[in-house]
Order: sequence, then structure tokens, then C-alpha cells
Amino acid sequence: MSAADYLLKPFSEERFNDALKKSLNFLQDKFEHDTVIKNIIDYKDEKIEYLERVVIKEGSKISIIPVETIKWLEAQDDYVMINCDQGRFLKQKTMKYFENHLNENNFIRIHRSYIINVDFIQHLEQTGKESYQIILKNSKQLPVSKTGLTKLRNTL
Repeated sequence: MSAADYLLKPFSEERFNDALKKSLNFLQDKFEHDTVIKNIIDYKDEKIEYLERVVIKEGSKISIIPVETIKWLEAQDDYVMINCDQGRFLKQKTMKYFENHLNENNFIRIHRSYIINVDFIQHLEQTGKESYQIILKNSKQLPVSKTGLTKLRNTL
């Protein structure tokens, strides 16, 4: 149960204070330990190393997807749907993770739900006064947000 101390009745105020101090020290040590581990994990995720491949495990099958074959990524709650030459694969990572770990010269976040590979863009189409969509080479249409349009223009 990870108890720091325990008290047996009847106990004195001094004994109670000792137990309280032990508990506070225990919680502080645990908090510092957990913080160190969290900082290491955060640092590893924030360290910018561009992915060369994505590994997907589905049951007993493991698929290796080269990054250059990825056409677009789509947000699916706590997962990301990877659409590529080999098919569609669900990966338990965030869009932010992929945005940080895919080369920004090749991959652009065009919408809060979509990241595209610029090599698969066929054209950009205006659908309203201030709304746009991307048409990919396979005729897939994806919406472009205002921020995404700015990123797209800056990259292209």
C-alpha cells in the first residue's frame, strides 16, 4: 500500500506529529521522483529528431511504415490515423508528437485534425470566401484552417 507510517491507538500528539512528518517527507520524495521521471519523458518527446519510419503493432503483426510513404495523418481522439501507401494504421500518439517529429519541410499541419505530406498535394482549392481545401493526388479532399493556410503558403 506504500504506507509511510502507521499509528496504533492510543497515540500521543508527539507520535502523531512524527508520523505526519514521515508522511510529508515520503510524499515530497515521491513527488520529486515522479517529477524527474516526467521531465525525462517530456525531454525525450520534445527533443527534435525527425522520424524515418513509424512502427505499428496490431495484435501479433508489426508494420514498419517509411515516413516518405505517409500521405496524411488524421486525429482520432488520443490516436492518429496514418494514411499511407500500405493502407491505414492507428497509432497511439498525438498530432503534436507527429507535428514535432516529422520534417516540417515535408509535413505541414493544415488543420487541427490533419497533417499532410506536401509531396502528395495535387492542388489547393478555394471553397468559400475564406475557406480552402487541399486536394491530394488520390483525390482525397482535406480542409485547411486559416493557420494551416499560412503555414502552407510559408512552406510552399
